[in-house]
Amino acid sequence: MALFLDSIDNCITQQTAAERDALIRDRMQFIRKRNENVRAFVHLAEEPVQERLLRSQSVPMLSGVPLAVKDLIDVAGMPTRLGCRAVDLRPQQHALVIANLLGEGAVIAGKSHTTEFAMSGWGVSPLGRPLNPIDASDVYFSGGSSNGSASAVAAGLVPAALGTDTGGSVRIPSSWCGITGLKGSPGWVSTKGVAALSQRFDVVGPMARTASDVRLLYRAMLPAARRQVLEKGLEQATAQPLPTLVFLDDASLPEADADMLASYRDSQARCEALGFPVSIARIPVSFAQMSQVWAGLSGTEGYLNNRQWVDDPAAPLDDAVRESLTQSGRTDLASYFNLLNRAGQYREQIESLLPAGGMLVVPTTSTPATRLTQFDPQRPLGIYTRFVNLIQGCAIAVPNGFTHDQRPTSMQFVAGYGQDAAVLHAAIQWQAQTDWHEQVRRLHQQQMQ
Repeated sequence: MALFLDSIDNCITQQTAAERDALIRDRMQFIRKRNENVRAFVHLAEEPVQERLLRSQSVPMLSGVPLAVKDLIDVAGMPTRLGCRAVDLRPQQHALVIANLLGEGAVIAGKSHTTEFAMSGWGVSPLGRPLNPIDASDVYFSGGSSNGSASAVAAGLVPAALGTDTGGSVRIPSSWCGITGLKGSPGWVSTKGVAALSQRFDVVGPMARTASDVRLLYRAMLPAARRQVLEKGLEQATAQPLPTLVFLDDASLPEADADMLASYRDSQARCEALGFPVSIARIPVSFAQMSQVWAGLSGTEGYLNNRQWVDDPAAPLDDAVRESLTQSGRTDLASYFNLLNRAGQYREQIESLLPAGGMLVVPTTSTPATRLTQFDPQRPLGIYTRFVNLIQGCAIAVPNGFTHDQRPTSMQFVAGYGQDAAVLHAAIQWQAQTDWHEQVRRLHQQQMQ
């Protein structure tokens, strides 16, 4: 059977340096060969980036583990392209999060595809479109904008990857490809050395097959002080009763199709059976309203961050991307502050839904993975993800079922700022008692044979 890198534990090596180097060379050869069909990487390293002398005083958490890194995140010696033909940056230093990972023994295999300036949820850029490994015949979009990272994990090229999430860019492709992805609290992981779309909303997030692997990668990404906060929070969550989960009524989810809604209601029943206290509520402000405010704020900041290319008529940008950012650049200061005020009001309203220590459960996307023939540029794929960034919260997307034609479905555990340990713990408990993630792994492995 072909190599299939499906977990961090299976990739950790404590071998001698020579044995470790030989193993890494074999894995890189496998990744390079499989990537010809999967197309997850926009750049593969000639020599994988690793740190010979590990800074960690204890056993490295990620010794020898190959990772994919979204092509917004600087890795010294590799180009940073932002999914754009006009951009070819050559960083001399690693992003801080990359330095943290290298210090824990990780191996950077290459840079994974992103949509142009991380602006689209579909998973297509001028530099390429990865395969969605739920079907090797290549009929579904992978989701985006961390499309390459999701594809690489789902295809078994790497056991885990880094994405970024401004309005769902970790969680949307996690949903459509059938993996697990965390959007942590803003500021927990450093964004130094990460190309910005919207500093207000951008986070770097871990993606893997399971919540346990996401937890491990997230710990390695964090600076020491935040890591201690996370570990203390996980200990407290383990010692406490299961949190109250707030599910939404059907009227709150008009965008959800029948498949996603069926899996969502099945998950509600399963959570009750697993012992989670469950309540049902109506969303106090619509997802569409929150999405519009998010779009106004992120679009304005997106223009300011990328105007050197947007305003250059000779720069070869996608027409829709240029038009969207140009339009956002016309937002005046009064309008921007009005959007900020509305965002604050919405945050208060959403947080009022949550009991102490509880969290919201929402479908990750309104539909499962969409066929390539059904592209709709007007459809807001982040309708159920953007609000988490807007309220400065955290969320983790996990598989929660299948459609009749074997497309994974997904839901999110959502909590307020700083509750990263709580959502991770809930997801780990969910996956300890269900096997959707394992069923998706078998589907991926079958498709990649």
